[in-house]
Amino acid sequence: MPRTARKYITGSFFHLMTQEINREYIFENNKDKAVYEKFIFLYKDEFDVNILSYSIMDNHTHILIKVETVENMSKFMHKVNTQYAMYYNKEYDRTGYVFKNRYKAQMIDSWKHLYRCIDYIHDNPVKAGICKNRNQYQYSSFTKLYQDSQTKAMTVLERYLKDGLINQNHDRDENTSKGNDNIIFLENTDEDKRSICQKEIDKYILEKQIDKNILIKNRENLREIVIRLKSKKISYRIMSEKLGIGRETLRRLNTELSK
Repeated sequence: MPRTARKYITGSFFHLMTQEINREYIFENNKDKAVYEKFIFLYKDEFDVNILSYSIMDNHTHILIKVETVENMSKFMHKVNTQYAMYYNKEYDRTGYVFKNRYKAQMIDSWKHLYRCIDYIHDNPVKAGICKNRNQYQYSSFTKLYQDSQTKAMTVLERYLKDGLINQNHDRDENTSKGNDNIIFLENTDEDKRSICQKEIDKYILEKQIDKNILIKNRENLREIVIRLKSKKISYRIMSEKLGIGRETLRRLNTELSK
């Protein structure tokens, strides 16, 4: 029988995640990420939402919030995602859905879960290989809400306790920062394709002991890396971006390989 946590948070804390549709990128560049980030803070007060942490990745987002009602949470996410979808479709001259679902939500049930969720969200860009350290990633709350210090998360949680947003009658778990305690977090099932692409290119260059210039100029090397990247379901658009080679050149090369 699974262990039930002894101490629960009485407020409504939720870990929210949005995902792309059809494995497309919903954030093509830093401008897109900045727009989504702007909408998060633009509408949080309208729906009485407190932002505890967030990370805006290439093809998904994580947001940890405190909200009084599920209805307000739903309205907040609907407003943010609808406004971003309208921006995205106009910016890239497209129509249709942008997000896979409205969003996924997981209720936070203990102090440890809450603290570790902040840690998990801030660690997403590092796990994806986008940066080596959390403070190098611009589009998360690590630098903006926590001044590059995970230990300040506990200070934030203590403030919520002091302000009465967490029930005063429940003591926080001991050793909050030690281990995940079998906590399961919301996860994006598709790792960021740009990160995968870059990792595979770097690995190939290391294996062959060549530099990138040789890779893109040597047809045999280029054939091999295209085969490898296609097996990882990397699009020509991302290959082109990471290799610095036109999409049509890559398409023609792949056509030759398939004959």
